[in-house]
Amino acid sequence: MTSSPHRRVTVLGGTGFAGRHIATAFAAAGWHVTVAARHPHRSGFAYAHLDLSAPPATVATALRGTEPDVVVNAAGAYWGLSGTALHDALAGTTERLLAAWPLLGSQPRLIHLGSVMEYAPVSGRVLLHERSPVDAATPYGAAKLHATRAVQKAAGVPALVLRVTNSVGPGVDAASLLGKVAHALGTARRDGTTARIVLAPLHAQRDYLDVRDLGDAVVAAAVHGEPGQLINIGSGSAIGVRELVDGLIAASGVPARVEERTDAPSSPGAVADWLAVDPATAIRLLGWRARRPIDRAVTDLWQSSKIDDLHSIGDRSRVDAGAAQSISTYRR
Repeated sequence: MTSSPHRRVTVLGGTGFAGRHIATAFAAAGWHVTVAARHPHRSGFAYAHLDLSAPPATVATALRGTEPDVVVNAAGAYWGLSGTALHDALAGTTERLLAAWPLLGSQPRLIHLGSVMEYAPVSGRVLLHERSPVDAATPYGAAKLHATRAVQKAAGVPALVLRVTNSVGPGVDAASLLGKVAHALGTARRDGTTARIVLAPLHAQRDYLDVRDLGDAVVAAAVHGEPGQLINIGSGSAIGVRELVDGLIAASGVPARVEERTDAPSSPGAVADWLAVDPATAIRLLGWRARRPIDRAVTDLWQSSKIDDLHSIGDRSRVDAGAAQSISTYRR
C-alpha cells in the first residue's frame, strides 16, 4: 500500500465484523491502529472505550485520547433492531459523533461507511453509480441515508463517504444470513445430525465483497481519498444468495436441508432481487478494486466459525468447571 502522511487511525466499531478487518488492513499497511467500541474484544490492537450514546463532550474526550489522523466510522450494530432503536444505532450515533467533532481540537479525516441500500430500488440489471437516485425503501436504508446526509452537511468535518455492498468472510455476524447458516451447520456437526436451515426465499442476486477487500478499500480511501467524495465500494457483479448458502454448506461438509419460507426473517436491507454497483469511481480515485474470490471468503468463514466454536466450547468448559469447583467447595 502506498505510504501516507497520516499514520494513526481510530476505527469506531473496531470490534465488529467489518471493523476488525478494517483495523487489520490498516495495521498491515503500517498504521498505528486503535479500535474504539463499547466493549473490549480479543483484537491485538490498542483499545479505547467509546460509547456513541454518550454526550458529545464525552465522545470527544475519548476520541481525542487516541490522537487520530483518520477516524473510520464503522460503528452501528443493527441486527435484530427495528424502529427507533434501528434508526438510533445507525443515524443517531453518527449525529452524536459529528456533534463531538468541533470539540476535538484537531481535524482528523473522517471516513464514514454508508450503504448501497441508500439508493432507490432499480428495475432490471442496472449497475448503481454515485449519481443513482437515493430513496431508501427500507428502515435500514433510510437510517443509513440519514447518516450519510448528516456527514455530508456537517460543517468543518473533512469527511468522505464509502457506500459499501454486502461483505462476507471470517467472523461474519451470527445474526446475518450466512452467520445463521454457519451456526446451524456447526450445531449439526457437533451433534452428528443433518442441519435444518430455515431461510427466507433465496432468489436474490447481490454484489458481495470479501470483507478483507473492504478493509483494503478503506485504507485506500485514507491514502488517496479527499474530503467531500462519495464512492461506491463493490465488485461490479452480482452473485446468487442461494449460491453462497450452497457454497458454505459444501465447505462445511455437513449434511443439510434448506427450507425457504416466506415467513422466515430476511435481511434488514433486502429489497431488490438484483443489486450491484459500478466500481469505476473507486478504481479511478482510489486505485482499488475487489480482488479476492467470494468462494474463498465463504470457505474462510466456515473455517473461522469452527475455530470460534472451539473457543466457545473451551469457555463453556471453563465456566462449567468453575461452577463445579464452587459447588464442590461449598459442599465441603
